[in-house]
Amino acid sequence: MSTRAAVAGKIIVGDTRYEVVEAIAEGGMGSVVKALKKGADGFEKIVAIKMLLPCYSTDQKFVGRFIAEAKLVANLVHENIVQIYHLDKFRNDYYFVLEFVDGVSLFDFIEFHNKVRLVLPTNLAIFIVSRIARGLAYAHSRHDLNGEPLNIVHCDVCPHNILINTEGLPKLTDFGIARAKNVSGDASLSGKLPFMSPEQANKRAVDFRSDIYSLGVVLFYLLCGRNPRNINGSLREILEQAKSNYINWDCLPESLDDEILTVLRMMMATDPADRYQNTSVLARDLEYYIYKDGYGPTIVTLAEYMAQQMPALFNVPKLPPVKSNTDTVKLSPIVPEKTVVLPDNFFNTEIRDGDKTVVMPEDTDFYSNDERFTDA
Repeated sequence: MSTRAAVAGKIIVGDTRYEVVEAIAEGGMGSVVKALKKGADGFEKIVAIKMLLPCYSTDQKFVGRFIAEAKLVANLVHENIVQIYHLDKFRNDYYFVLEFVDGVSLFDFIEFHNKVRLVLPTNLAIFIVSRIARGLAYAHSRHDLNGEPLNIVHCDVCPHNILINTEGLPKLTDFGIARAKNVSGDASLSGKLPFMSPEQANKRAVDFRSDIYSLGVVLFYLLCGRNPRNINGSLREILEQAKSNYINWDCLPESLDDEILTVLRMMMATDPADRYQNTSVLARDLEYYIYKDGYGPTIVTLAEYMAQQMPALFNVPKLPPVKSNTDTVKLSPIVPEKTVVLPDNFFNTEIRDGDKTVVMPEDTDFYSNDERFTDA
């Protein structure tokens, strides 16, 4: 009998435990902590652990969504996607172990620039988006064990769900509301309205092109520091803008290269048929723009830029400025992202537009900058 045949079917039971180091974030449905994975003979590895909030731990809909996220992302192994290692259960609470990203979210990255009045080099903005496009292209092209497309759609591509580690590597995270062939959805509208595609806002069927649209909004946001929609209005107003694909193209700097403007208009087209029909082609076009002269930004460029501009955050000596011959734009004040889960009876509820207070059913959840809010 071969060695391979002899070990097949064996079960290995170890002694692994996790020691929580600190809380990282708490969102609408779950919390994330930094932890030490401890094994035999002093083995330690820093990981992140995501857990459902106690108020949702007995809600089967949220528990099912939590488990589905872990199973969906478990086999997505790509440098631009935060990897999930393990799903487990402690007492009656599910949790999953995932890659710890030592860095910042893209939202915090932009907000930092705004607070200290820095400008973000355009080529770095395009580089970041090109890396996330590569991660999405990988997810969009996955197949199951039978060779059938999984048809994965992230459904919540936004700055909060994009992380940049201290090595300058952008990563996409939080597939909590992702859709796939083997993941059942519900009738609610979930996601961040300022970054939502028209078809998602209209609760129509979505595919990978919806993610391309949302990534386009992220690129727009990085290029001018503003969301293309008026996000200071009520939730109903923001939703209507998303439905009709309202875009204030005048927000973009006049100096923006026509080549990038063409890419952006294609990413954010109203009709999915007019957008990129392959995420890899989008990634290639973005890469061509920044590398067409024979050189361009890399993860090292981004890491050095972050170390120079954010030395206290990354605990490194301040480095000489990173030179860039690409046009840059000043980032304007950032309005916190608004994540909304709208029930089917949303438009039957009372909304007072005067004071922008939304009167909603008790089971409707709103979150702003990872905190609950009911004031739009």
